[in-house]
Formats: sequence, structure tokens, C-alpha cells
Amino acid sequence: MIDRLGRIRTPWSPIMAAVRDLGPDELDRRAAALNRQMGLAAPMGTTARRFYDPLPALLTSTEFSFLEAGLKQRAALLNAVLEDLYGPQALLRDGSIPPALVLGEPHFLRPMHMQTPLSSPRLGLYAADIVRGPDGNFSILRDHTGIIPGLGHALSLRRLAAGTLPELFRAGGIRSLRPAREMLVDHVRREAEGGLVAVLSGGAIGPGAANDMADDALLARALGVLLIEPGDLATRNGGLHMKTLSGLLNIATLIRGVSGIDLDPLEQGGRPGRGIPGAFGAIRAGVLTMLNAPGSNITAAPALRRYIDELFLPLLGEAAILPSSPGTTPEQVSKAPFLTSSGAVAAPLCFRLFAWNDGNNWQILPGGLGVPFATSPDAPALGLKDLWVMDADEPRNFTGAPAVAEPPEHVKFLAAAHLPSRLADNLFWLGRSVERLEAACRLLMLALPRLESGTSLPRDIAERTLLSRCLAQAGLLPAELAGTTVSGRLLRQTVARRRPVAGLLKEVGRLVNASSERLSPSMLATVRFALQQAAEALPNEETSLPTMLSFAATFAGIAAENMVRDGGWLFLEMGRRLERGETLAESLAILLDAPPERLEPGLALGIELADSVLSYDLRHAGILAPGPVFAMLLADAGNPRALSYQCSAMRSCLERLGADDDAEAARLLQLEVVNLAGTVTGLKPALGAVAVKLRMLSDRVHRRFFTLLPEAHTLEDEEILEAAQ
Repeated sequence: MIDRLGRIRTPWSPIMAAVRDLGPDELDRRAAALNRQMGLAAPMGTTARRFYDPLPALLTSTEFSFLEAGLKQRAALLNAVLEDLYGPQALLRDGSIPPALVLGEPHFLRPMHMQTPLSSPRLGLYAADIVRGPDGNFSILRDHTGIIPGLGHALSLRRLAAGTLPELFRAGGIRSLRPAREMLVDHVRREAEGGLVAVLSGGAIGPGAANDMADDALLARALGVLLIEPGDLATRNGGLHMKTLSGLLNIATLIRGVSGIDLDPLEQGGRPGRGIPGAFGAIRAGVLTMLNAPGSNITAAPALRRYIDELFLPLLGEAAILPSSPGTTPEQVSKAPFLTSSGAVAAPLCFRLFAWNDGNNWQILPGGLGVPFATSPDAPALGLKDLWVMDADEPRNFTGAPAVAEPPEHVKFLAAAHLPSRLADNLFWLGRSVERLEAACRLLMLALPRLESGTSLPRDIAERTLLSRCLAQAGLLPAELAGTTVSGRLLRQTVARRRPVAGLLKEVGRLVNASSERLSPSMLATVRFALQQAAEALPNEETSLPTMLSFAATFAGIAAENMVRDGGWLFLEMGRRLERGETLAESLAILLDAPPERLEPGLALGIELADSVLSYDLRHAGILAPGPVFAMLLADAGNPRALSYQCSAMRSCLERLGADDDAEAARLLQLEVVNLAGTVTGLKPALGAVAVKLRMLSDRVHRRFFTLLPEAHTLEDEEILEAAQ
């Protein structure tokens, strides 16, 4: 950035002028905004503060041209070494690489050794950390040939930084990442030949993690492909398939974020939950392309580096353009300005550049990441930088991609059909958990003032008895206290000891994180903010109840206004309606279990519990009678708290998902509920039967969409089937 005379170098001058115009306070605010935006863009987890630095790292067009040539040469060498080590092994036979170092290396995967090459290059993606010495010369610090770290961050950081710091981008002409990104997307989809492409994630969250799930999620969004986990996949008939709502769909290409050592426990002897049994077989058979192939990380092993560096002349017939620099110390690396909480500091910098093999040539991304060089643990926390390549006057052309007359026909993306069953399951239970939290809070807010009244009037005693039974049914009171007159003090002590609301809120937070890849950044930000407010109110569960209801209302409103009525929304909605219907049926079975002349306390509590007091008062002048109350709570198609409304909503969701038999069951259940509105006696067993049928419908939804198991058959079914055959 600064020359030997202390002057700012030419490429940096307009950028630093823009930084001075912003001022330190505004730059801090922009940095905070950038980190918030990146945190929202990473659906698998949050981003630590100051993880992204607003000041870019720069490379001139001349410097990048030199690095581009060096990286293409090195990537070609590493791919040639991989093809030999997992093929003829001539390098081991002639002693160019000691066999003991290769065969004893954990990342050398013997099941991937083949007599014939794979259908695609073993090294499809490549990244290198490059340092610049005090003399201005570049050298390679480390290679990344297995999991490629940071590509998702690099593609996303440029886009969000341009919106957060437009003054810096206007100050200097930089090379755009868009043409290279689009070329990478076209190459990946062309190789898939219309099949599904996905990023396989299975690592931890955080900038220091070896397998960064946030980076995987950002990469999937940047490339417009699916993000999946090992549990979403299964091998059938030699191929790899994703478990979706429409069954098993074949996966053509995977960009892996899982170590090759953990990828196939069937052949590696690992834990089944961490990998995909049969994945190696699908790769060897040529029905699955994986970037990069398992075992490719062996070329990044430190023990082999010296021997690989000596292979440029034997394998490529030319000397290395970029030298290797193992053992580099921070004092030997050029520094760059990093923004910290206490101001700007100078720290050693690495340039991380990315490359991909298009089948004919290696292409280098004209940008990347500026990564802090390893520093001491007590050094200030430094962030990742957006790496800029300054634009040159001459036009930039990419070569090597085969010309096609027409783009390959892509598989039509159907949100519901292609939704992984894991995500659908998470969204289904997220809807149920939010409704469960809301129902518990409503019941507690209804019960606490009545249990504290202490009056001995017959109606008050009846209400307290009914409420204690409802609380026990909901798991908020011990079962042995059901039907007794519980005091408000005992209820408070039980809630304070058991902390049921805290447990429900924790489960909601877990499911929000598990489903975050299907929530938009704005929706996710609002939901997490409301969750944080609810968590802050939790120390006193009694006073936190209105905050919990506010969170439930916020969540329902965002789902109603921000989510497309397809795919994930259908399962979120089904979960909400099933839980609300089951809870309402169980509560009404308790509240309406009395002779007609003694129904008034239960009628009043039912109307209040369903949050329908205002509507009932406007329609019926507040006069409680079984007929109008039953009509509003059971049969009212316009009341979103009515039992028939829940059945109708479930029927609509199931019809759109193609589950016609379950939709018919929901329709018949709706008719049954509407017919109950005309009865006065015997409601308890009837409503209990409705709750049971709703649970059975939930089980069928699980079997159909989440576990992908056939319907269970009884012995009589099997005998009838055999007789028919």
C-alpha cells in the first residue's frame, strides 16, 4: 500500500481518499452493516463481529496475470500427480515420491485407486494461499486440494460489500467476478447434463472451522444449487440419490464440504452418521462427479510438498512459475491495513485465489479473499478481506469452454418435489413448536389470574378445576394435580422449577437454525431478533408470556407475508394447523365435559382460550350459549382458531402436495367436526377421537414425506393380497 518513501501507491490512492471522506466513525458503521449483511446471507449460522474487513486487498492486473499463470501451472501439476497416485503410480515406482509417505498418509484413500481414470478430473477445484515478500515477489504458502475453503465467502462478500461500501467501488476500477462466476455455474451444470447439482455440507460453523457450513451455504446460494447434508443422501442401484418429497432423485454433481476420510463409512470404516455409504462406488462407476474427488487432499500434505515441487520439469517440462514457501514467518510477509475495534492496524496478509478445471483448461477467479497470516493468539481479531484485481485497459477473454449450440435442458425445479425431506421435517416441526409455545403461553396467561383469585364461588372453583386439568394435559402441571383446585403460588413454583416455556423456546430456536436455508435473509433477521427479545425476557417466565405471544404473532405474520405458498411453506403450515387442531381438540374435550346446565364456565374459557372473545361479543352480545359457542369454536370456516378451519387448511396443503388419500381423510374429519357443532352431550369422547385422528394424520404425513416408508400392512392385508394374486 505504501512505497519505500512512505507515499501511497497509485492503485490505493483513490480508495484511501474515499476512506478519508467517509471518516473513521462512518467506516465503523459500514463495517458493522457489512457483517450484519454477511451474517444474514449465511443461513447455516451467524457470523462473528469483525469477521469481514471493509478495507479490500489489492492486486494490479500485472500481478494477477503473473499469479494466474503460476496457479494454472501448479493446478495442472497437482492434478497430474493425483491422476498418477490413484492410477499407474509411476511416481512411486521410479522413486520421485517415496511410497511410504503416500501409503502412510491418512488422506490417501486406497478405495479410490483405479486402473482407469475417472470420468472427470480428480482435481476440479483448487485454491492457494499466496504471500508477498518484502522484495515484492510472490510465493505459495499452502495448497487447498480437498475441501476448498472460502469460495462461498469470496463470491458473497463482493456482492454485499458493493452495496455497503459503494464509495470504495466507485473510487477504483476493479475486475468483476460475475463473468467468471457465471462461467463456473455453466460448467458445473453442463457437466451434470441436466441432473441435480448440490453442495454437500457436513462441517462446523465458524471462520476457524476446517469444514465451514456457513461457507457451504454461501457457495450454494452464489451458484444457485442445492445445499444438502450426508443424511439427505442414499445410494440406490449404484447411484447417489437425494431423499426428497417426491422420492429419491439422482444427484449428478457434488461440490463437497466433507472430508474424504469421512465420506464413505462403508469402505473407510467410519461412523455411518457422518458420511454416505456407497459414495465411493458411485464415483468409481462414473455416475457421480465430485469436486474434488475423495483423496485429492493428499497433494496438500506437508510431507509431500518438497517432492511435488521437484516434479514441474519431469511432468510439465517447465520450471515452476510460482515458488513454494514453506516455513514462512510473519516477518517475511508483506502487511496490509486491517480494521479492528481499536482502529486500523498493519498485519501480514495472504492472498487466497481460486481456480476450477473446465475440462480443457484452468480458469482463475479474478478476485478472492485476503486472509490474515497466522498470528499469535493474543493478537487483535482480524477479518477476511475482499480481494480486488484492478482492471486493465485490454479486454478480458476466457478460453477453454467448449462451444455449445444450445444450453442443456435443465430439470424443472419444483420447490415441493425437490425439497429435501430433512428440511421439510424441520419446517413441519418448526410450525408445531411455535404453535405449542403459543398455546402454552395462552393457557398460562388464562390460568394465573384465576388461580390467584382465591374466591370460593362455585363458578370460580369450576374454572380453576378445568384449568388445572388443561394445564396437566399440556404438561405444565404434574398429572396428579389434574382436577384439583391448584393455587396460583403452586403454579408459579411449578413453572419456575420446570421452565417449560424456556424449553419450548429453545426448541423453536434450534428448528429456526435448522430450517434457515429456506428462510429469506430479511425473514431470518426478523425472526432471530424476535427470538432474542423473547430469550432476554425469559428469566421470569410469568412476565415473559406476552413477549412469547408477540414472537408467535411475528413469526406467523412473516410466514404469511414473506413465504411463497409452495414448498417449505406447505409443511410449515401443516405443522401449525396439526398442532393447533390437536391442542384445541384436547382442550375442548376437557372444557366441554359437563352437562348442558353446567357448561357455562367451560364455554367462557374455550372462547377466551381461542382468542375469539371480541368476535363472539360482536355476534352474540356476549351471551354464552352452547350452540353459538360450538359453532364458533368447531364449525366456523372463517375463524382461524376454529377446529374445522385447521382441517380445511391441512386438506388444502395435502392436496397441493399430491397426497390425495390424506387430503380426503382431512376432508372427512372436517365434516365430522362440523357435525359435532350440533350436539350438546357426549363431546368429550368425540373430541378425543378427533385428537387421535389428527395424531394419526401426522403419523401418515411423516411416513409419506419424511421417512419415505411404505404404509404398514396387517396380516389380513397380506392374506387378501396373496388370495388376489
